[in-house]
Amino acid sequence: MDPTGPERVVAGLLWGGGGRVLIARRPPGKAGAGLWEFPGGKVRAGEAGADALRRELYEELGITVGACTFLPHYRANPPAGLELTFWRVETYDGVPEGREGQEIRWCPIDALGDLPFLPADRPILARLRLPSLYLVSDVDGLGEALFEERLFQVARREPVLLQLREPWAAPRLREYAAYLKRVLAPHGGRCVVNGDPQEALGCADGVHLSAARLARLSARPASADGLVGTSCHNAQELRQAEALGCDFAVLSPVKATPTHPGATPLGWERFRHMVSEVTLPVYALGGMTCADLGVAETHLAQGVAVRSAIFGKEGA
Repeated sequence: MDPTGPERVVAGLLWGGGGRVLIARRPPGKAGAGLWEFPGGKVRAGEAGADALRRELYEELGITVGACTFLPHYRANPPAGLELTFWRVETYDGVPEGREGQEIRWCPIDALGDLPFLPADRPILARLRLPSLYLVSDVDGLGEALFEERLFQVARREPVLLQLREPWAAPRLREYAAYLKRVLAPHGGRCVVNGDPQEALGCADGVHLSAARLARLSARPASADGLVGTSCHNAQELRQAEALGCDFAVLSPVKATPTHPGATPLGWERFRHMVSEVTLPVYALGGMTCADLGVAETHLAQGVAVRSAIFGKEGA
């Protein structure tokens, strides 16, 4: 390894129609030949990351990149001596083509996991499947009609992941979860049920585990169908969630919140420190609004988990 620091590599995320992302296959003669990756390459000495990305994507794909955004929360697991960072390509000119003999493909997000990827890129796949907004339901507080009105106002603007957390609804939980799953799907949204994994089977897109339920598990729930998320409040619970193969976690409370007045807020710096020790996507919860998204991503969060800011009595 260079004594001045690790070798820097940049990778770009280019989005196409239908929620597809551009991937490239390593050509014969290169390390990892036959494996898929996100296009990019090495940063030259003294070169800024964004400039390196523009140069590499022009050389590899023949496109001229305009605006691009560094994604600090998209953290990979590169080999020792490498530092891999990811960038979202906002604008570019040209039609991508494999100019170095590599195969390229616009791939649906849900199909990425079926392909053999470079190990360094694999942690990114889970993040790509998840939106930045995780909504926590409050049907009991609003009533079904107003809850659904506010939910769909958001869902029509951007993909959301909804946690259905309604103990009162147990007698008709499966029916209601299946309904929400069905109406969110056309907008790219998904619904998970807070509770026993068995309750979510066949009716939702997954399950959300409480911290207490997580503590009782020694493996990913065999009965879980789809996504598995969990609530965490400390570093030990985050490590447990990662070890069990959960797809995401929620860490709280980041800020003071009236629903848990006795809880000591973590604050953003402590949140970032805890999240930096795991690779699974983590949402920030506790006093969050949609306006906190930028700060959350800067502190390595997948996004924000929101309840009162959307479903509170004051309105969305």
